[in-house]
Amino acid sequence: MSKKFLFILFIGLVLRILFIGNTGFLADISFWKSWGLAAADHGVVWASLNTNTNYPPAFLYVLWLMGKAYSLIGDPHNFNNFWRQNNFGFLAVSKSVAIISDVAIAWLIYWFFSQKEKLKQLGAEIIEKNSRVYSILPLLLSSAFFLNPIVILDSSIWGQVESFGILFTLVAIILLFYRRPHLATILFTTGTMMKLQNIIFIPIYFIFIWRYFDINTMIKSVAMSVATFFFLNLPFIWEHQMNQVLYLLTVNGDYFPWLSLNAHNLWWIVAKGHGMPATDRLTILGILNAKTVGLILFSSFYLLSTILVFLKPTARNFLLSLSLGIFAFFLFTTQSHERYSYPVIVLLLFLYPFLEISNIKYQKYNFRGLFGNGKYFWIIYLLLTFTIFFNMHYGLIINYPQNGFQLLTRLTTVPMTIFNSFFLILLFFLLLPYIFSQISYLYFVMSSFFIVVCLIILNIPYIFGKPISLTLFKPVLIKQDYGVLQVNQSVNSSAGFKSWSRLSNNYLFYRKGFGTHANSNLVFDIDKKFTSFSTDFGIDTEAATPASSVFIIYGDTKKLFESKRMGRFDYPNHVNLNITGVKFLGLMVTDAGDGINSDHADWLNPVLYK
Repeated sequence: MSKKFLFILFIGLVLRILFIGNTGFLADISFWKSWGLAAADHGVVWASLNTNTNYPPAFLYVLWLMGKAYSLIGDPHNFNNFWRQNNFGFLAVSKSVAIISDVAIAWLIYWFFSQKEKLKQLGAEIIEKNSRVYSILPLLLSSAFFLNPIVILDSSIWGQVESFGILFTLVAIILLFYRRPHLATILFTTGTMMKLQNIIFIPIYFIFIWRYFDINTMIKSVAMSVATFFFLNLPFIWEHQMNQVLYLLTVNGDYFPWLSLNAHNLWWIVAKGHGMPATDRLTILGILNAKTVGLILFSSFYLLSTILVFLKPTARNFLLSLSLGIFAFFLFTTQSHERYSYPVIVLLLFLYPFLEISNIKYQKYNFRGLFGNGKYFWIIYLLLTFTIFFNMHYGLIINYPQNGFQLLTRLTTVPMTIFNSFFLILLFFLLLPYIFSQISYLYFVMSSFFIVVCLIILNIPYIFGKPISLTLFKPVLIKQDYGVLQVNQSVNSSAGFKSWSRLSNNYLFYRKGFGTHANSNLVFDIDKKFTSFSTDFGIDTEAATPASSVFIIYGDTKKLFESKRMGRFDYPNHVNLNITGVKFLGLMVTDAGDGINSDHADWLNPVLYK
């Protein structure tokens, strides 16, 4: 290990130590305290059941370690001291997880890019074509990571653990290159169970194993992944709480149903710089909401990434596919956090030595000179560093302005964030030529065609003026005094699969509708696209005798209909309403003035007409 690399480590560590006392993102630090203390005192299973944690189950081991480590230097049960925002001891303990990971990644980069023969074997053309650059490559790349302001902001200022999550993926990648797929898969799966955003890598990862090795190796790797999953969740298995594991792995699917969680992406632009207050259930294209459109856009680019690694499973293309896959996830899906772009700046550093373009057709247009040299890459990388740092800094200061860099805070305006969003999307497209140097640009046409086909197919009922079930729409507002709203099932179905039951009223069964419970209010964005609405309604068969409710329908702020008092043994009623010009359709159920006991209320076969 060279003295220059040790000097870089020293400078980077000094910077991180200087920032440890910054209280960072106070909510995240408070969560670490609460969840870590619960895990240390009562175990990881108890903590998952009795706190509001929404992290994957294996991360609870890290929280347990935080709680135990802090108990060595302070008393976590000394309320006033432990819960001080500037509790330096806990800040140091919690941030050390990411800081140690930063050091590990920096060393990993330095070590891996010092392996000249392995890099030549993997196709790193820079070794022979630019030996002068290769001589400084390990130091250059490790410095670009360890001194990167994004990395320092995330670990030692914000207090988050992106580097901890990506560390497992990086080690797994290198192990694959050294033809150790089973050990790689154990670490890759562990990383996914620590930081759930790594789930985006799973299809690309296993496709690469299939094509780089063979189908049998992939099958064994999948089996190894499943075994690792169960091993990591042994405490939950012993306590018969695997349902809690499934909850922790799925709870984030709609945990933050907003257009953008301060991520400067496509949806931040759509929301005009106010992505947090705007729900992603708004109807924006035909009958499709923003979330669905975002998933289609992301899937298109992800398809392009998987095609690349399937057709040409080289180290270069594997790293490129992972980079563009996570970048597309950040840019084109709703509910994206500002920190979801973090892996891009790490993976691109691993990609750089493999980026020589040798496809002859590009020489004709002098593309080789543009994309084959390092200048283009480093321009893109530096611009990405500035834009991602600006985005993450905004995510910090919009919540805790005192903890950011004041000069940058004063320069941060809504127009600047929108400009930053456009620029990040531009940088994404400027990376795509690295794909087209490997496979035909016709695959991009195919992925674009995929978007068009999906949008048309999902809108076919609307395009042809067919009746459309309201169940195809996600409510933009759900309020319910008991249970969880059920689609095409009765409200008791929320208790688990053993309680699943079809919607029915006096044993008249319905395939579609909403199972809710008084008092409830459901609001749907139908975007002024329909002229009439019809529905049946009544008390579900599963309700007890005292059940009673009143059903009310609103068009925007105007009451369109109110039913009589409906009891358990009343047959379903029907209503047909004119909703021309209505943007928000509201379905409300009240308890009829006698309390909500047993008020299992159903909206049955609700249909919209164009």
